[in-house]
This record gives sequence, C-alpha cells and structure tokens, in this order.
Amino acid sequence: MSFLDLNHLEKSFGPTKVVQDFDMKVEKGEFISFLGPSGCGKTTVLRMVAGFETPTSGSVRIGGQDVTRLRPNQRQIGMVFQSYALFPNLTVADNVGFGLKVAGTPRAERAARVQEMLDLIGLPDLGSRYPWQLSGGQQQRVALARALAPRPRVLLLDEPLSALDAKIRVSLRNQIREIQRQLGITTIFVTHDQEEALSISDRVVVMHRGVADQIGAPHEVYNSPATPFVASFVGTLNRLTAEVLDPARGLVRIAGAEVDLQRPVAAGSIQLGTRPEGLQLSQSGIPATVTGVEFLGAVQRIRAEVEGQPIVIDRFNAPGAQIPQAGDLVRVAGAATSWLPLEDEKR
Repeated sequence: MSFLDLNHLEKSFGPTKVVQDFDMKVEKGEFISFLGPSGCGKTTVLRMVAGFETPTSGSVRIGGQDVTRLRPNQRQIGMVFQSYALFPNLTVADNVGFGLKVAGTPRAERAARVQEMLDLIGLPDLGSRYPWQLSGGQQQRVALARALAPRPRVLLLDEPLSALDAKIRVSLRNQIREIQRQLGITTIFVTHDQEEALSISDRVVVMHRGVADQIGAPHEVYNSPATPFVASFVGTLNRLTAEVLDPARGLVRIAGAEVDLQRPVAAGSIQLGTRPEGLQLSQSGIPATVTGVEFLGAVQRIRAEVEGQPIVIDRFNAPGAQIPQAGDLVRVAGAATSWLPLEDEKR
C-alpha cells in the first residue's frame, strides 16, 4: 500500500479550474518532483497536501489516514518555502526548535534535537546566530532543519532553491537529496527547473494546465515523453517539418532527404522532434547550414538551420576533432528511435 495517496484531486478558484483529476500514489521514502511552468498547478497540489488549500473534490491520505479536512498542524507535515520564512528575532537554534516548542517538547529533549538537526545540515556551531547573519544558502538549510525537527511524515519543498545563485543551488539540492535519503522521508519537491527535477528525483510529475501530463522516472520522462508538451518542456527539442511519403512504413522527407522512422505515422505533413544528442553530423542525411558553435568543455553545441528551422546538435568533444564554422553546409542524421512524431496540443 502506498504511503501518500492523492486521489482525483481537483481545485477551482471561481470558474477557473487550476488542478484537474490529479491522481498519484507515492511510496514511503520516495522523492517526487512536481515540474512545470508558472501557473500549471504544481504549487496548488502541494498546498492541498499541506492543508493550506482545500480540494474542490478528491482526497489526500497519509499513511492510510484521510487528512483531507484536517488543518495543516494536524497532518505532521514539514514545509520549506522559497522565501525561507525564518523568524528574524529568533536565533538559529530557536528557529529550528520552534515547532518542537509549540508541541510542548521538554527543554532538554528540544535542545538535543536542535543540535542533531544543526549537525545534519552542516551548521553545528551557528545556533546562536540570527538569520540576518547567515547567507541565503545557510538560511535555507536552517529552514530545512526547522521543517525536519518535529519528525514529519512528509516533507514538502516549494521551490526552495529559486532565490539562490546557480552554484549554491547545485550544492544545496544535492545536500537536500542526501539528507532525504539518510532520513528516508517521503518528499515532494516543487520546481520549474528541469535540471533540478531530473537530477535528484525518483519520479517526476510534469504538469501542464492543471493536468499531470506524465509521471515517471527521470529517464522515462526525458527519453519517452508522453505528450508534445513534455517533449518540449523537458530538455531541448529540435522540431522539423516532414512530408510523409509512406505512412505505413514511416518513410518521410525532410529538406529533400528521406528519413525512415520504421513505424507508422499519420499521412500528410507532420512535425518531428529530436533531442540535440540524437543528431549527428554525417556524410549523408538532412542538409543544414551551421549558424554558430558553442564550446561547452565536454560538449560541442552546434547550431544550424534546416530550411529556416533552427536545430541544435550536441556532440562530445574530442581532441583534434574538426569544429564546423558558421556558414558551413553540413548533413545531419539520427537513428529511427531518436525521432518523435509530434501532434498538435489538444488542450
């Protein structure tokens, strides 16, 4: 039996339905990321789990208990916000121990738990400082410790890294994942950053217009997107127009070059998508004109155009490899499995 059950959740604000039939089962100890653009409904789902929003319909169950109508403080939830939300007039130790104090935990037990949490987040000697004396990354770690101190059943993180610079974000997201694994706590992480979601999650929920377009492991979401939106939102996607020559076989023509998809496609003109790493420079294939090259250390990113349609080709750097120049005429090709037929969005 799953530990966290979100059963057909829906939420409307007036006539606007912001979450539609959201259904998911989360196992104990799983790290789940909700990924999507602003306004897709991911934070609303998180707030329904936390108890800050009441579902229009559907239910939330934690450990077999229906908590749909319980107040947030009755759900044993730990919450970390984007803005840290630390009390500026309290020391770090008092911030971390705040929930324990409210719960009536004895002073000695509270002090021991606070020190345990400070050790866990790597700030064992900063308990006497105030939030304004800490960096942004340190403040967010204190917010994490405060959420974990009362031993919640579920940890919720609402874009906790978005206010931090890039280098600190990478370091802190790895630390969050390490702590989550160490404690074995069921966690939901909301983000609009695909790299964050793909790098630390057991499963990713890609949301679009209030609907979970796809739920799957990071490699499944990236390599086998369920919808055109998922394909375009997660990672970089090249889009090319193709003329279908043989629908049953999947033979198409792109810019005068034939491409065999080896699977049936709709007749007429279709859109095909492929990842930058799915294309290679070749002796034969689709003609393209190089518009620029970016050297990214381990990767060469080649930008080109195919009949005015921009594409990107990523290839590993190799010493001595010839780098194309802007204006060069090249040909590109990809394996049949690297091409994804794209349909128009139905919603």
